[in-house]
Amino acid sequence: MALQLSQRPNDVLESNPKLKQIKVVICTETCTFSGLAYCGTNQRLLDTLNQNVVANSMPFGKEFLPLDQVEVCFPNGAKKNTKDAIIRKSNILFVGEKDEAQSANPAIKDKTLIYPMRPKTPLSVEIHLSSYLLRGQIYGEAWQQILDVVDRADKFIALTDVEAIQIQSNTSLTFDFVAVNRDKIIYVGEPTGSTESLVR
Repeated sequence: MALQLSQRPNDVLESNPKLKQIKVVICTETCTFSGLAYCGTNQRLLDTLNQNVVANSMPFGKEFLPLDQVEVCFPNGAKKNTKDAIIRKSNILFVGEKDEAQSANPAIKDKTLIYPMRPKTPLSVEIHLSSYLLRGQIYGEAWQQILDVVDRADKFIALTDVEAIQIQSNTSLTFDFVAVNRDKIIYVGEPTGSTESLVR
């Protein structure tokens, strides 16, 4: 028997003034989700993925990520629209942020105020997943190499200026920011600049 609720969990989240929504694309091995993810008003998407969110004094999002206004795209080209979905974080390959409503400069300003950052060095990389190749930049301390950045405790690592290439179809998406699930990484290397050998 289905449990009837007077108000669905995502409705409660949507009305919470301590939360904001960010437009994201979530890629898994079986399908792609587009929708609105929740973060604390003073929280980055990366922190939401690596930790959780607190709403009404109750944490949520430790293992699952709620999503609103969802479009699901399947490998055969079929699409499905649904009001919401709850996605297990361990199944996510990567999350791309697509927040057209905010300009880049205010976002950077807010993050600088909330998350004071030491100067970091950009490192160009290719990240190979089971069905995607990601090209972009990770950031480390002045002395760090690629291994130092990716071999860390955080479940998701940040990648900027990203080209995400779907290996089977050789189609690509671009994102300003992507959070990559470290557990789904097969290997990381320096960019080769060619995608011709990806599709056999």
